[in-house]
Parts: sequence; structure tokens; C-alpha cells
Amino acid sequence: MSPRSVSVVVNTYNRADSLRLALLGLEQLDYPIFEVVVVNGSSDDDTEEVLAQYAGRVKVARCEHRNLSESRNIGIRLSAGEIVAFIDDDAYPDPGWLDPITVAYDDPEVAAAGGPVYNFTGMTIQAWSSYVDSLGNAWAKWSSAPDLTELLSAPASNVVPYTIGTNASFRRAVLAGIGGFDEEIEYYLDESDVCRRLIDSGYVVRTLDDGFVYHKFLPSSVRDRPDVVKDYYQVLKSKFYFALKHGTRHKSFFEVCEDLASFVQVAKHDVERAVSIGLLSVDDQRKFESDSHKASNAAFEAFLYAKPRTRRPEWFGSNTEALLPFPTRRPRHEKLHVCYLTQEYPPTRVNGIGRVVHLLATGMADAGHVVHVLTQGEGGPRVDLEEGVWVHRLAIVEHAPPSDPKVPSHLWDYSATMCEELRRIHAHRPIDVVQAPNWDSEGIAAELDGRFRVVIGLYTPLKTLIRVDRLFAETLEGDDPTLRDMVDLERYAYEHAGGILACGPAVMGEVETEYEIVLDRRFVGLVPHGLADLTSGVKPAERPGKVNVLFVGRLEARKGIDTLLECVNQLAQEFDNVVFTVVGDDSLPAAGGTTFRRAFEASAKYARGRVQFTGPVDDDLLRSFYAGCDILVVPSRFESFGLILVEAMMFSKPVVASAVGGIGEVVADGESGILVPPGDVAELSAALAKLIRSAELRREMGSHGRKRYEEHFRSSVMVRGAEAFYRQLIRSRPIASDSSFAPRSHMEKTTHTGGVVR
Repeated sequence: MSPRSVSVVVNTYNRADSLRLALLGLEQLDYPIFEVVVVNGSSDDDTEEVLAQYAGRVKVARCEHRNLSESRNIGIRLSAGEIVAFIDDDAYPDPGWLDPITVAYDDPEVAAAGGPVYNFTGMTIQAWSSYVDSLGNAWAKWSSAPDLTELLSAPASNVVPYTIGTNASFRRAVLAGIGGFDEEIEYYLDESDVCRRLIDSGYVVRTLDDGFVYHKFLPSSVRDRPDVVKDYYQVLKSKFYFALKHGTRHKSFFEVCEDLASFVQVAKHDVERAVSIGLLSVDDQRKFESDSHKASNAAFEAFLYAKPRTRRPEWFGSNTEALLPFPTRRPRHEKLHVCYLTQEYPPTRVNGIGRVVHLLATGMADAGHVVHVLTQGEGGPRVDLEEGVWVHRLAIVEHAPPSDPKVPSHLWDYSATMCEELRRIHAHRPIDVVQAPNWDSEGIAAELDGRFRVVIGLYTPLKTLIRVDRLFAETLEGDDPTLRDMVDLERYAYEHAGGILACGPAVMGEVETEYEIVLDRRFVGLVPHGLADLTSGVKPAERPGKVNVLFVGRLEARKGIDTLLECVNQLAQEFDNVVFTVVGDDSLPAAGGTTFRRAFEASAKYARGRVQFTGPVDDDLLRSFYAGCDILVVPSRFESFGLILVEAMMFSKPVVASAVGGIGEVVADGESGILVPPGDVAELSAALAKLIRSAELRREMGSHGRKRYEEHFRSSVMVRGAEAFYRQLIRSRPIASDSSFAPRSHMEKTTHTGGVVR
């Protein structure tokens, strides 16, 4: 049987940013055939601009009144699907939202269906299933419970299930047949009224255990924050009207009045409390007291003297527009479900690993895959859809560590917290790949869990860091147990990973050499890191009349800042037009307890005033430094790759760098830059001098670097490579459906002779 067509209706008013996010969420849906109808109120923000970007992909209608029920009816009228589904403009759906909802309509008696809703945290259930009595008193269950649908979906029942408005669907023909939404209910209890009328007409309202929606509860004319109602007028009016309309069939008029008085008292108490703690003003309290009377009178008059403001069934049939299929990013059967672990993720400041993960995650999401990023957050845990990526910011929780392997407690708490969230995600939608960096062995808990295909992303290994950084080496020589455990743990992570993703052969060889293992090439992917082109519109931070040499990185021995600073005096003496810009954290300790910057400034003879230390800078300023420099210098003692090299080539800048690690895989020696031995002051000075002398050589190498970036190091190239590797790994290393996957080690112990791996 072909899938039922669905019309998804979004009613919006002055929420351009969240509307854009809601539409992005709809692009990620698995369901194969649906349209999107946006009914815009009299918005005066950027809503029209957002809708223009979706021209030809969505149907658009207008509602001139601030009346949600009227807006919903307009959406129904424009819809062409067999099923009409509603989602709020401050919400977005799970990719699998529509599939279980449409299945509910296999039962011909079902006229409405809806799934659970997460609240603004994305972690806590706002409503799993919802119920309302004849007086309009509503409540929700917050977890799966016995299905009461059949029991309560009975005509004239005092309590009925209802679909919460941000996750509600209806059989269009039946909904039109009862006149749609009652426009006397402008806001609040609108969907409850519809569900009562459907049930009274002999139909079933089905509440589901799947088909999730994330409701962010943004500020509106009714509320400034999720937990405080600011304007009660429509809430009170709808409650009074609903109780009079439905309650008098089950309760005496006296009981209806008692209930309404009780409702007002509870609301009044909430307002008074909000005023007492400064969330509402005294004027808000006065308005509530006045609105209590105005709303009751308006509701009573509407009930006594007016018919329900529903529409004639034929009004809904007057639209002749055919279904306008909404294009999704990728069919369900082609999607990968990938989770990335990272300790850094925007909008907080990120370094190399965080940048690569961000670009991989957003790139995979843009390609139509379902992507989650798990990272540490502040405050309570939450999940948000950011740039198409489901970002889980988690509070780290203590966990009892395993006996084997030995994991430092702070690392285990982090990793185990991430693994718990992976299990929650996996239970809802099976995960294809979990990728974690080798740094801090973040994926160790997921590896030990056994149900995940864990890919380790290779960056500078800990043993290499210890070798090239004197402070780390001294810590290890001091028999620091935590550092030794971390070294052993990193080896364990390599030995038990389901796959390895390396940015090139150099870092792979570095891991094999330092940890005396051999990586099984069948489960290793070689995918160079890539960056999005960010050169457009950048204003260069120029130093007119000067040749500006740029250094970017932490001022530490591993980055070779000591080697560079030894060159500066000599070059400043030789060239009166050379200046240096040093970008990065300059507060890190060096030998003798001082910093490299302080030591240099105390001894600089010829370079005073020629070196600008900026400290850490934001991304916009960093790009302006790249655009304004003439040469990038990278004197590192080891780089697994070196994103700064790609950034320089992106901006058509030549590079002078150490011939170490993965640098030679990025920079073409003699073409896009000059490579020198690490730690060699004379060679570094000579290479810099060669470029300082020749503007033509700088232009030639910069042009070659730009071409190399475009061909090999764009983020799109990285994403395609990672996707291909994940698919190959999934084919070659299947996970059992019963989650009993225990990855076979793809490492072998080796011995070393003369530094050659055997």
C-alpha cells in the first residue's frame, strides 16, 4: 500500500528564526510524501524573507487575525493531504515523526493521532499522552503507559484523550466534516475541543508512543518564559467557553461554576507568586484581575448567544491546489545515523578537534544524514537542533569506573555520561557509527559497552605529545600515575576500536610507532581534514609597507614557538620591512617558570616593536589576520595534520613549516610552501628570508596553495570521504541486531628495531 499523503501545517507569527529551524527540521523527515503549509499571521519581522527562500517548496497562506483556530482552519483549507498534521513554529520534529503517526490511520475509526512531546530542554517530556475532562481541565502523562485510547474514546465520555497542538494530526475529511476548529477558541484548548467533538462523533483519538516533537516554548504575547503565563485573557476565555460548551453535559451548572472559580484561583496564585519573585509586574497582576471578569463575560455571551464559530465542510473543499511535495534531504534508506563525541563544540571556542567535528557534523547533516553531537554542557542537560545537527549538551555525572581497563575517574565520568546518552539515542533509532577522538580516550565507555561501532579519529597521540613537550615528559618521568593510565588507555582504545579514521598516513604511522601496534588497513579510513571557504567578505588586518609573518597556535614547545622567536632577532636585523604577528595563548609556562613571550621580550634586541602578540582571538579576527599576512610560519615539532596550513592556503598565503607529521601531506614543498627540519633555527630563518625577499615567489606559492585547497581540502571533500568510509565500515563490520557486537581487535603487538615497525 502506498503511503498516505500528509499536509504539515505550521501556523506562525513573528518567529522568523524559529520558523526557519522548524522548516529545516521538516527537511530531515524520513517520510516520503508530504507537503508543508505555512499560515503567516500579520508578522512584521523577517518571516516573509524566510518564506521567500522556500518559494515553490511550501504553500503559503495569510491569517489577518491573532486567532490560532482561524489560522489552523486556513491551513486545513489549503492542504491537499489525506492527513493534516500540525507542528508549532517554535518546535521541530524528530526525523521519524510522521511514520508512526500515519500508521495509526490504518484503523478506519482513528480520526486523530499524536505522539510524545519534549519540552524546551529537549530531554524532559512535556507530554507523552494528554487527557482533558469535559470542563477543560487537562493533564499529561510523562512516560509510556497502558493505552487508554479505546476506553476513553467513547461518545459523551467525561475524560477523553487529545493530541497536544504542536504534535497533532487529523484525518482531513473527518476534520472538515465537523467544521474544523472552533474559532471562538482563539488560543488554548483548541485541539482539546476538536478531539472531544471527534470522539462525540464516534471516532477514535489515538495517543502514540512514537512520533516525537521537540517543543522549545519560545516567548510570545502570552508568555515571556516557558514557566510563566503573562497574559491570561485568552486562556481564561477559552477555559470558560470550553467548560460551558462541554461541561454542562456531564456536570450541573453549579459544578461548572465551582470549577471555573477554582481555576481562576489557581491562576491567581501563580500570578501572585510570579509577581513576588519578580517574574511579573504589579500591572500584570492588575490586568489578570480585570481579564478574569472580561473573559468570563465574553465566554458566557459566546456560549449563550452565538453558535460555535466552525466552518462549513464545503468551505474546506473549495481549495483546488494539488499536493506540493516538500523535498527532503535524503530518503530514509540512504541515511546514515552518526554520533560524534567531542569536548568542544560551537558556539563555545573550539580548537582543532572541535573544528573538525563541527564541520564533519554539519557537513553530514547537510548531506541528509541524521547526525548527533554529544558534548559537555553547563546547567541541566538539553538537546537542540543546531545547523541541522542534534546537539546534546550533557551534565557530567559520576559513574563507578571499570576494573579493566584502568580509567582515570574524570575521564570515565565524562565517557560514561556520553555512553548513557548514546544508549538513549540508540534505543530510539539504531546508531550506525559513533566517532570519538583519541584525545582523552573519550569513546572508551562506548567501546566497552559493546553495542556500538566506534570509530576513533586520530589526532596527535598522547605519547607523541609527551615526546615533543618537555613539561609532559617531566610529568611522565615523575611517575605520574594518571598520565601513565591515560597512555595505556589510549592504546586500549586503539586495540578495541571498530574502525580508525586518520587524516593521513603520517598520523597513522605515528600511532603505530609510539604504541607499537599495527593498524589493520581494512578498517582504516584516510580522509584529510577540510575547511569551508571563509574568505568572502573578510577585511584584511594589514600592516602597510611591511612583510607580515603570521604565527597561529598556543605558545608552547610543541608548536615550535621557541624556534621561531630565535629567528626573529636575526630576521629583524636583516630586513627592516619584516614584522611578526603572533596569535594564540601566550600565558602557557615555559622553562624557568616564565612564558615564551616574557622571555623573548626580555631578550629582544632588534625586534622590539616588530612583534605583535595578540593572545587568543575570535574567528572573525583570526580570518582577518590570515587575509592580511604575507607568510604563515608553522615551526611545530609535531602536527598530525595542521588546520592552520589549510587556512593559509585558503587565503592564498605561502607557508614555511616543519617537515614533520602530517604537514608534508598538506603542504607541497617548493610549490605551496617551504618545509624545513623541526627545531632548526638556521633553516627556518633561511626559508623565511627567501620569501621575505620575493613578493613574486609569495604570490606563486600562495596561488598554488589556493588551488591545492580547492582540490583536496574543502570541507565537502572531507565529508564525502568520511561518508564513504562509514559505509565501507558498515558493510565490512556488521553489528548484530541484538546489540551483542563485540568488535574484533584490529591491532597486533609489534616490536621496534631502529624505529622501523615490523
